[in-house]
Amino acid sequence: MNNTTVIPPGEMRHMEGHIVPKYFNAGFVVLSYLISYLGAMTTLELLMRRTSMRRESMRGLYNWFLLLGASISMGGIAIWSMHFIGNYAITLGHGEAYLQIVYSPGFTALSFFIPITVTFLAFAAVGTDEFASMPRVVIGGILAGFGICGMHYMGQTGITNYTCEYRLGFVLLSVLIACVACIVALGTFFVFFSSWNAALWKRALTANVLAIGVSGMHWLASSETEYKLKTSVPSKNALSPLGTVIAVIVFAVIACLGLISFALLSQAKRVQFARRARQVTLTTAIFNNEGKLLVAPDGMIPTRKVTNAYLERSVNDQFGVSNPIFHWIFRTTFNWASIIDLIPTMRAHLRRTGIITHRIGATGERKLLKESGTPIDDYLMIFRELFCVAAADLAKDLKQPVERLGMLFDDVVSVGLKDGKESKGKRKGSSAVDVEQVSKPVEGKGQLLFLVKIVSGREADQIQAAGFRFSPVAKVAPFISSSLIIGQSDLIRRLDMMREYGTGYQILDQGVHIAFFAIRASMASGFDVLSRKDAKNQLPTVQLPYDSLEPWQVDYLKTMENLNVAACIKHLRKASLPSNPSAMERQFAGTFVINLEALRDEIDDVFFNDAVLIAEPIKAPCRGHTDDSPPSTAQLIAFRIFVPVHGRAPGTRLAFTPLNFFKVQQQVYHHSEYHETFALKTHREFAPFVELIGPISTEKDTRPSAEVDDETGTELLPKSRLFVSATDQELEPKTFVDELFEICIKAQGYIVR
Repeated sequence: MNNTTVIPPGEMRHMEGHIVPKYFNAGFVVLSYLISYLGAMTTLELLMRRTSMRRESMRGLYNWFLLLGASISMGGIAIWSMHFIGNYAITLGHGEAYLQIVYSPGFTALSFFIPITVTFLAFAAVGTDEFASMPRVVIGGILAGFGICGMHYMGQTGITNYTCEYRLGFVLLSVLIACVACIVALGTFFVFFSSWNAALWKRALTANVLAIGVSGMHWLASSETEYKLKTSVPSKNALSPLGTVIAVIVFAVIACLGLISFALLSQAKRVQFARRARQVTLTTAIFNNEGKLLVAPDGMIPTRKVTNAYLERSVNDQFGVSNPIFHWIFRTTFNWASIIDLIPTMRAHLRRTGIITHRIGATGERKLLKESGTPIDDYLMIFRELFCVAAADLAKDLKQPVERLGMLFDDVVSVGLKDGKESKGKRKGSSAVDVEQVSKPVEGKGQLLFLVKIVSGREADQIQAAGFRFSPVAKVAPFISSSLIIGQSDLIRRLDMMREYGTGYQILDQGVHIAFFAIRASMASGFDVLSRKDAKNQLPTVQLPYDSLEPWQVDYLKTMENLNVAACIKHLRKASLPSNPSAMERQFAGTFVINLEALRDEIDDVFFNDAVLIAEPIKAPCRGHTDDSPPSTAQLIAFRIFVPVHGRAPGTRLAFTPLNFFKVQQQVYHHSEYHETFALKTHREFAPFVELIGPISTEKDTRPSAEVDDETGTELLPKSRLFVSATDQELEPKTFVDELFEICIKAQGYIVR
């Protein structure tokens, strides 16, 4: 406090034109810093939730709202509110009311919008982690620094009863402090943000740097500012210091409540995800063309709960890739059109039975059990309804139609385990670990069903406009793995597999292929079939340089019927010698043996030599001439073998897959003939629920418009809505896998029924 002489009120007019001494109230100095810190923290919370700065993505109101909110919290609270509360700490004279600072309403209002406008431009210049770079951070920091200084000196200009005098050196130093603090704070924040490592304590420290920059600039400038009294009689329109401070504090308290709301929401999300680690949950693995993963602004992947747990009806009824319910879900995701018009009925049925309520995410899990503790009779139907409703809700979250959700990943991911609790086989990457064993559910742990998709630039921008963003897997994996209680290395490995899986359904190329069909008995799924790890719906094959086999080539193969690989190679080598008088046979035998040996090298196991030739070519679906054309037919020259029950997959590129799931995978290719039959069966199966519920009008009807018979005037339902009862229309054509399996079983002396 300065030691000054008390000036009687009557002598105030003699002070006009003179410097009035000042001192600072320590309590309001601290309060001004806390207000600035509160605004800075709110700003970082809002900035962290932004998704993209692409022009297309910014069309979404979500990003505009966050950018404007961050600008208001920084400019309006951290800077403007701090300034006026800080100025209230300045006591002129000896505290006489008529000597204190009063403000012009016009300049005060104008000073509120200046920092908001400048910080809006600053944050827009910095962008998000996709675009944030040091030049952008520097530009944004300088803009924010000038916004702080501009507001300060504009606010000082609004003082009506004093003329402020400054020292140029301190003005420049205050500008430098503000700019440097903003550059450091924004740079630090976006470094953390871009690595998805912006933990609360790191944001708190960054907010502290921002608040120190704002406060430091203000107090450096204020300490050397001198106040020359213009008049001792303030204007009637002037704002009183106390009224201004009260308004500012009220404004800041509202921001405080907003910050607390953000914190509570974040905590609620963490609790929600911890619960989901014990549930059956539907989630997404959506990648853009750069291989980045779609996540929410808080770093989590979009998810929707299906149910608290899959209720097992027997010891062997586990939810995995060999489960028929998983097969139904798998086929549905490749043919969303088959269930879209049923979803409103499914939702209504679940609400009517009390399985789900109108509260978001609420489910009546107890209604899924009988009094004896066993699942209800309609449980399998209910579970499928829960999945379809969860898919519709997930699509709504993403603001995408259901048919754009993507295809189901060909495995069930167990959650609730850390890396240290993973099996030794997984940690070591042993090739002896089979697909079925890896995906076997862990009792008491949650399970994730991933919908996988690769999105184009336009579609990616649309999703980002809905409030999501894309980030490299390595950056978000630590956060996702800790939230889902899943091993980070296992999560990254699976996401890499999903990215490859999402590039497109694997299918044979047109032509002739040599295939290896190896099956073994399984306690869990009946039988397993050997498949490629990178394409679990494909047998190990090599392609021959022929479009199709000629009749004489088929006849030649029949001369080796039931010979094993070793005997076939010996026979073909002999036939390819110059001593063979038939040039066509020499050429065919030479080509065949080279490719057969290549397949043997790929299998890399001696048991391949015991596989027996099926001479009659097997027809299998393959690519059409274009991506949009119907599939064509390839020919397989297959070698079959029964592997002992304890047999393991050879090499590192092959694995055993449940045979029943492998068959399902052969039914979901693009333009598959099985899609229509599946849709008919699904609608007939759910027909009783449709009849029970009746017409549904609570959700938008996306079904195709029905045609009307000209003669009778009755509605003709589209094929996707027909309820078929004739059993002959339910029968689906056999897959080539069924044909191969029957040949193997008959060769073992069993009768196929």
